[in-house]
Amino acid sequence: MKNKTYKREVAVGLVIWLIWLAETGNIAALTVVAWPVFLFLGAAYGMEWASKQTNIVGTSNEIGER
Repeated sequence: MKNKTYKREVAVGLVIWLIWLAETGNIAALTVVAWPVFLFLGAAYGMEWASKQTNIVGTSNEIGER
């Protein structure tokens, strides 16, 4: 069984935090943390997509073996 990493859940939580910062009018903090949060969001969902589409680890199911 795989260990759960919660990277996608944390990414969604950070986006909700960004929305809260925008709603409360804390624009100074929003301009500082927007790029890192969106980069983390892209990495979290990008890693999930890439892990399902590619065989980076090199398990026994290599391409061509069935």
